[in-house]
Amino acid sequence: MDTTILTASKRSFRVDEFAARNSISRSQVYIELKEGRLNARKVGSATLITIEDESAWLASLPQTKSLDNQAA
Repeated sequence: MDTTILTASKRSFRVDEFAARNSISRSQVYIELKEGRLNARKVGSATLITIEDESAWLASLPQTKSLDNQAA
């Protein structure tokens, strides 16, 4: 089974999946949750992060200065 297609159609992700999708560690995911910068839902013992919460979290991250400004 092609997991790329499966991942593209998913609406929520477990912590490991979210961390891999966003190139951050599991520990950083839990830090983001604890600090309130990232929202999650619980289903039984599973922690799920929705695609909407992922988008909101990404949009809230600070932007870096452009490379043009750094070279000056």
